[in-house]
Amino acid sequence: MEYAKDEIFKITYNSKVNRLQMPKENWKSRVIQKVKRHKFISLVIILFIIFSCINFFLIYYFMKTLQTASFI
Repeated sequence: MEYAKDEIFKITYNSKVNRLQMPKENWKSRVIQKVKRHKFISLVIILFIIFSCINFFLIYYFMKTLQTASFI
């Protein structure tokens, strides 16, 4: 039973404070878990960022082309 609790809850013994503790998750593992759980939302967010960057560069180069073009 104790082994099952340790595996499910990931409990470890801390000898400094003489008690059981659950280790804190770092932010990378939390982000990875959320991406795995919400694949569609993650895909939409990544595509939004990519298309926004592409849009920015297209507008930038269009304005640059307009500035260098001579219409006279």
